[in-house]
Amino acid sequence: MRPILFTIPHPTLLACVLLFVAALVGIGAWLFWLKRRNALTADYLWTGVIGLVVVVVLLIILSFMQQVHINAYGTMLMLGFLLGTLVGIRLGQRRGVSAERIIDLGLVILIGALIGARGLYLLLTPNAGPFLDLHALLNQGLGGLSFHGGLLGGLLTGGTYIVWNKLRFWRVTDSLAPAIALGYAITRVGCFLNGCCFGKAAANLPWAMCFPQSPELFPHDHLVHPTQLYASLMGFAMFGILLLLSRGNSMGREGRLFMVFLALEGIERFVMEIFRYTAVDQGVLTLAQGASVLITLVGIAGWLLLPKYPAVDTLLVTETPAGK
Repeated sequence: MRPILFTIPHPTLLACVLLFVAALVGIGAWLFWLKRRNALTADYLWTGVIGLVVVVVLLIILSFMQQVHINAYGTMLMLGFLLGTLVGIRLGQRRGVSAERIIDLGLVILIGALIGARGLYLLLTPNAGPFLDLHALLNQGLGGLSFHGGLLGGLLTGGTYIVWNKLRFWRVTDSLAPAIALGYAITRVGCFLNGCCFGKAAANLPWAMCFPQSPELFPHDHLVHPTQLYASLMGFAMFGILLLLSRGNSMGREGRLFMVFLALEGIERFVMEIFRYTAVDQGVLTLAQGASVLITLVGIAGWLLLPKYPAVDTLLVTETPAGK
């Protein structure tokens, strides 16, 4: 396990200035490239401004830190977000959703998912600490997160954005379904490197592993299921299935691809909970399994009840401002 990938020493003032200049030049070059393609819009300008503001805030925070720890979980989370966004852009083009909308929506979903994941974790975990501990965030990472809380938070904020901007709701969600599965699979690799979310004792399995926390919980037999890798493999399998189903007419009706994602995700999490360690005996089904059953049923019902609107207008949709 490697919770901290590497450590960066305290950045000097010159280093912060150079990083800001590099970000400014990079964002400026990106906007200039869009202008040359006659694709520059107000949304892209706002995205560039927001990106520059984020860079400034991060540099201010870094200037007060003695050293910077690059955590595995946060790194995998952002890598999953970036690769998922690229996939969403590609699939959105076939459905008339512009790239800038997918980028902005991805940022909205990321923020909502983090808030929802942290909020539900605090509700379900006694003595979990404050909602946001800046010192712990900078030194230890994001802290406890709940997947189902993240899914709910992302759906609420993302759905609000889609409705507010009058986009084709189900076509947008279809564009994001494989992207979410890919991001989930990569983020679970971060869980593995971080040593959290491990499984129950499994001394007889050749692939059983020992995580830093597990000897305290299993003092006599501390080899456990690497449930993070189980989840990651199932996440990549979901991504492949959804990517395959997204071809052609995407099963005829818009929204069906997203419903398949919900059903698959519910099954995936239910199965993972069979092997995952839980500190408290929750009866026949864990809370996560109960929520997973509900998510799967929603996916099945949605598949059957969605209105008969075509998933795509043509088999190949070029990027146009129509998604605006």
